[in-house]
Amino acid sequence: MTVPIATVLDAVEAAGVAVRTEVPSGVSVSGVRHDSRNVRPGDLFVAWAGAAHDGHEFVRAAGDAGAVAALVEREQEGAPLPQIVVDNARLAGAVASGLVAGDLSAEMTTVAITGTNGKTTTAFLARHVLSSRGPAAAVGTLGLVGADGRRDPTTEGLTTPGFEQITEWLLDLRANGVESVVFEASSHALAQFRLDALRFDVMVFTNLTRDHLDYHGDWEGYLDAKRRLVQLSKPDGIVVLNADVPTWIGMPLTGGRLTYGMDAPADVKAENLDLSVVGASFTLTSGGVGAPVRIPLLGRFNVENALAAASVALAVGMDVDQVAAALNAAPQIPGRLERVTAQPFDVLIDFAHTADALDRVLQTLRPLVDGRLLVVFGAGGDRDRAKRPRMGEAVSRYADVAIVTSDNPRTEDPAAIVAEVGAGVTGRAHRVDIVDRREAIRWALEQARPGDMVLLAGKGHESYQVVGREKRPFDERAIVLEALGLEGGS
Repeated sequence: MTVPIATVLDAVEAAGVAVRTEVPSGVSVSGVRHDSRNVRPGDLFVAWAGAAHDGHEFVRAAGDAGAVAALVEREQEGAPLPQIVVDNARLAGAVASGLVAGDLSAEMTTVAITGTNGKTTTAFLARHVLSSRGPAAAVGTLGLVGADGRRDPTTEGLTTPGFEQITEWLLDLRANGVESVVFEASSHALAQFRLDALRFDVMVFTNLTRDHLDYHGDWEGYLDAKRRLVQLSKPDGIVVLNADVPTWIGMPLTGGRLTYGMDAPADVKAENLDLSVVGASFTLTSGGVGAPVRIPLLGRFNVENALAAASVALAVGMDVDQVAAALNAAPQIPGRLERVTAQPFDVLIDFAHTADALDRVLQTLRPLVDGRLLVVFGAGGDRDRAKRPRMGEAVSRYADVAIVTSDNPRTEDPAAIVAEVGAGVTGRAHRVDIVDRREAIRWALEQARPGDMVLLAGKGHESYQVVGREKRPFDERAIVLEALGLEGGS
């Protein structure tokens, strides 16, 4: 689809972006790119200054590759293409991408899920449930999960990719007959306008705790980023709210709403709850109708995630029996209290990497352990330092042995991070510091006895470790199986 640049910029201005230079005449756009390596003749290039790279440095390269114009926040001298200066290139690029691609979200059922924890599980379950009414995909921390329910491991990365990647994936999904797409909407993505090319039928707000304050500056900044999601609603969009979070319930809304909750009064509830080491069973109730559900996911918080996913399906017209039937066939979710082995003791992997997430996971596991609970965990580098001792505190409330190690240290000193996390470990837990994560895992497995449980927290589905600026292969499942001499180790 080719669109006159003047039409593109009209849409950009309508979105509230100031255009500070004259629009070139006679120019049409066939695509929108913010990665100069992907530019093709006829594309509009979009440049902004990011944390690691400044796109303005690549305006000349984009022009040489055939870009017909560039949206920039500051003009680049000598670039071989027209430059249009705007005050918000991220938002302008997303709006332009959505227009040139042809409003992809109008042709699909689109869902966005935000919250501190629970996004990935809720998105995975929502995709699974929606697939019972037609082909459905999900985009998020696990990468792209296709209509067949399989992850594409090459697509792992950001919780929410940029508008260029989103547009490419949606074009491909639409061409392959996908009818519904579920997105995880991180606070970073909302603040950076990555989803502004789309409009959503259902917007889900899960739980809310401290995270990413290193980026957003303070609690209000974090909340403001989350709240942006309601601005991306389709005219008849429905907001799904966790009724147990007062902040969400007090949020002003103009459209439809549906609530779910474990404790507070809500439209969608779980009754007759039974939790065990193999999963959870409950009665899904809504509108006076109930149906039995059994899921292979541990813990009360995963029932909460299942309620959120059920609410998505109910919001788009499925009934309680249909939703329950789909949940009863739900699979295990990679890296979310995923059991690697139960012999000679339980070993689980989970993505929990905040104090609240650790608290929720460990509160779930503690009653299920006959012996000792050994937890291998750490904090990511170049991220919110204030949460590190709080993570140690959370683990020390439940663990018998707290093995503090590296997560993704990035450009920080791993030993310094371990010390900051370990400072919070007090009370019942015996603290052991082992900076090398592979060695920490092996040590925990050597110490564990029948009846014990080992939790590897923080990396979850990830098959890599970020050291410096390098992603190094790191498969915790393979490490566990190799250490225990079980099939599948490498």
